[in-house]
Amino acid sequence: MVQAGGIAGEQLRGYIERIERLEEEKKAIAEDIKEIYAGAKAVGFDVKFYVK
Repeated sequence: MVQAGGIAGEQLRGYIERIERLEEEKKAIAEDIKEIYAGAKAVGFDVKFYVK
């Protein structure tokens, strides 16, 4: 695919948008996990044992 515009350009834009959306979701999930570990630690669990 050598074209810069047209269908090839639209496909590339679609891939980039999907990757950006997934990266945002990944960041949000990582923050959720961090909050869960903090909550577990706050009630006395040793979270170091569970961290990979």
